[in-house]
Amino acid sequence: MAASYYLPDDIWSFIITLLATSANGATDLVRFAATCRKFNSLCRDTEVLKLVNFQRISVNDYGAHCHREGLLFLCARAENPAAQSMLGKALLQNDIFFWRVILEHDEPLDGVLSHRRLVRSFISDASDDDISTMRMPLYSYVIAVLDDRWACYSGLLLTIANMCSYYLEKRVNPVDDVFVSPLDRVNRALAVLKPPPSRAHRGQLLRLYDEWIWAGDHI
Repeated sequence: MAASYYLPDDIWSFIITLLATSANGATDLVRFAATCRKFNSLCRDTEVLKLVNFQRISVNDYGAHCHREGLLFLCARAENPAAQSMLGKALLQNDIFFWRVILEHDEPLDGVLSHRRLVRSFISDASDDDISTMRMPLYSYVIAVLDDRWACYSGLLLTIANMCSYYLEKRVNPVDDVFVSPLDRVNRALAVLKPPPSRAHRGQLLRLYDEWIWAGDHI
């Protein structure tokens, strides 16, 4: 081990990237970074942080990241989609700590850690199961940003309802997004051209979100 410690940094960066992208990447990276200053520094490289896998980190694990220099925030600042999505979910669930951290540090409205960007990341990148349970938190967020009248007028509330209902139904009655008969060449061609319904729901919500919330004209 002593000899391997003196490997070139680019070799160690490659090894650390493999570790960070493994199924248990977030937890293993924290443990590895704690072994020495050299590895801690290499683990903080932006290109590594962008790729950290949070697959096995859940809402129940937030407590381990409750500081601004924790791995979750470091990865979110490096524009890691999974980390930003997790923070977006925490904000939607009204986690007081994460709201306080973001608001107290005067994050710009279009900043990497702005609530608008983090919630958008959740809509874009969260799992289907997460989306299916977040109708009321998404309602509350949109109404808080736009107020009742604009939230209804924008079509965001209806689109959220349609999207969450779709994913909830998918959980209860799992079926393929598109069924194409092997003999039906026309339908097969159309299936290739059309996005799956699951992504279509998210795409419609993201378009409205960008128009009404991300653009900032109504905040």
